[in-house]
Amino acid sequence: MDTTINHAMPLTDVEVKSEIRARWDISSQDYDTYDGHGIKTPAERAAWKKVLQEALPGNNLDILDVGCGTGELSLVLAELGHNVQGIDISEKMLAKARAKAKTSNLKARFSLGDAENLKFESRRFDAVVSRHLLWTLSKPRGAFSEWKRVLRDGGKIIAIDGEWRDHSLNSRLRRMASSLGVVIFERKRPKNSVYSPELRSALPHPFGLTPEKTRQYFEDCGLVDASCIDLVKIRELQKAKMPFHRRIAFSWTYYLVCGKKE
Repeated sequence: MDTTINHAMPLTDVEVKSEIRARWDISSQDYDTYDGHGIKTPAERAAWKKVLQEALPGNNLDILDVGCGTGELSLVLAELGHNVQGIDISEKMLAKARAKAKTSNLKARFSLGDAENLKFESRRFDAVVSRHLLWTLSKPRGAFSEWKRVLRDGGKIIAIDGEWRDHSLNSRLRRMASSLGVVIFERKRPKNSVYSPELRSALPHPFGLTPEKTRQYFEDCGLVDASCIDLVKIRELQKAKMPFHRRIAFSWTYYLVCGKKE
């Protein structure tokens, strides 16, 4: 009897990128409705502006928004008077971003690009910004090296991210209660993950990462003065408009880490 166990072969780099692109192409249609993604109130927009102004003082900076998605943060930065270039692996996400820029009459450019393999010349930008991106990178160390490469001396990298699942009992119970609420009150099937198990196994941080781990990536690539800001105020503003069954699961660690190139 053949007792060989067939294990799925690991995804190649090309397959990883292809599945990520396909998943976000699908998600682009309603991405801004996801909890914590679209900026839904003037109060939240004002809070984002304050946080970004403090992290990036000055104006007219050349900023690269990597993994820009539908351009929410790109357009906040453009409102602050910066020259913004957004890139994303999903053309359908970029189409949404371009449409929003046109409607709002803000000057931000958007183009197809891979956050881990940039096509820009070295020392091109004053800052590189990412939001909700690190967990979806297969090679985060390589990405940080690329981001540092395109920075001018004294430029900054800003990473806004979270530990979406900490696997604690409290966190698991909250998600279960929230999922039940989605079924009962919204009559929808809860979204557990946008990625397949095969893709998650190819990513080092498929459920997010701690601020300490993110800060370690900054230090490993030689960035200095790495500091972390707790974005609890923004998280609370995001929760304000949510129904109770969604708020109870919206409790993850949410932060901004900033570091400088010497």
